[in-house]
Amino acid sequence: MLRWLLIFLLVFNALGAYYGSYMLLSDPSGEAIQMADGILEGSPFSSFLIPGIILLLVNGLLPTIAAVGMITRKPQKPLPGFPVLKQYHWAWSLALIAGIGLMIWIGVQIAMLGYWKDYPIQAIYGTLGVVITGLALLPGVRKGYLL
Repeated sequence: MLRWLLIFLLVFNALGAYYGSYMLLSDPSGEAIQMADGILEGSPFSSFLIPGIILLLVNGLLPTIAAVGMITRKPQKPLPGFPVLKQYHWAWSLALIAGIGLMIWIGVQIAMLGYWKDYPIQAIYGTLGVVITGLALLPGVRKGYLL
């Protein structure tokens, strides 16, 4: 049951990221999603193009691939390049990385742009990152992805 909740939350995160990245990539000024003028001042970005690409990759494609792999469980291999996770299926490792990546995304966003107290989206997705990471680390979920 918890495995399926984790898969659902990975897909939920990915869908939100696909929407957000589409909006940022189709209008890098941020006007389409009503971003305040000057919100990128002090950041290394002059538009939302690069953040949109990062959002697409880290919070869109990564959790999608993890969710599909967690469902199919194929191929039965560890994630290359991560020796600390070598005893686990690659999809479980990606799910864990996706949760941590989402927390980092929200943390960096808050550090660079500030906390949006009038819009709870940062709190929601920050919590989602914590829940995804926590679910992935639960012994019952981890055990199902041991190689």
